[in-house]
Amino acid sequence: MSKYRSLLSYAVPLVVSLSICVTVVRQVRTVALSSNDNYKAFYSFSGDVEGYTSIRQEWRARVLSNFLAGRLANLIDTVYEPRDIDAAMFYLPSAWTVGWLIATFLLLVLAFRERSLFFILGIYAGISFAYTPEMGMTRLMPWDMPALFSFTCFVIMIEKGRGRWVALLVPLATLFKETALLLSLSFLFQGDVRIRRRLAWFAGSLVAGFALKGIADVITQNPSPLFTMTVGDAPGAIRILDNIHELFSTRMDHPILADAGLVLSILILPPVNARIRMLKTIGVAFVLGNLTFGMIAEYRIWFEIIPLSLYALFLYFPSGAPDRKRFPAQRET
Repeated sequence: MSKYRSLLSYAVPLVVSLSICVTVVRQVRTVALSSNDNYKAFYSFSGDVEGYTSIRQEWRARVLSNFLAGRLANLIDTVYEPRDIDAAMFYLPSAWTVGWLIATFLLLVLAFRERSLFFILGIYAGISFAYTPEMGMTRLMPWDMPALFSFTCFVIMIEKGRGRWVALLVPLATLFKETALLLSLSFLFQGDVRIRRRLAWFAGSLVAGFALKGIADVITQNPSPLFTMTVGDAPGAIRILDNIHELFSTRMDHPILADAGLVLSILILPPVNARIRMLKTIGVAFVLGNLTFGMIAEYRIWFEIIPLSLYALFLYFPSGAPDRKRFPAQRET
């Protein structure tokens, strides 16, 4: 009986994951043609570097996401020979999204076994909020799911006591999306390490991330190396003012509900231990960044918060981890 239960601890999360992926394919295909930017982003690096340098400077920094998406775009064009752009976008974003989602779910199942169901269902709720038609500003970008995958890897590293591996994760994940630089903050919460060493790990991972980003910016001829984000789309336009206006709107799909409420959850959760304080600090920094540089009603930009918030809830509520005592003394990262 124990062997059967052990088998179920993997089989059930995998069955749920497969079902979710089938559903996500349908959801993504309903919004794939919602914006011309979707096609521009997915095909931005399907050719050479010279063609890539024509896209927005913010997009160019996500070079690894765009390069891999471009390779998939070429593969789909070769295999399916779609008759036009609409036909190509029927396959490309759904295949890309589900590929990364399957990889994310598999990692969670291996790391948490039956307890991964909490994360799997939470991730699905969060991305469904963004990938529902007419829910905020609906777009699909190649770096959405790699960013979610990277932050999930971070959570697993912390859970397994491999926090120092984050020093390798940060520079690599930065090439998918620069928000990974915020994960360097985790080194400041290593309670069993002297403050000087914590600062050294923090600075080292941050410098490594910026260094790789800078190299990518130079190669892609980015007009603003290192600092590629913009605060507005036109002279005098400031996104943070538009975002503040959004916060006082009365729309049903209000930004406060982003990620199916997971953004708000991590903000209001009490910082009862070092890990939750770490997660909240990264979360708050991420929120401030989105308020400054993003459009907060474009809900896909909040995906990185999903694994952070779910892990914080997992640590805080006994139901999230039934085999733990409430707020145990934990080995720090």
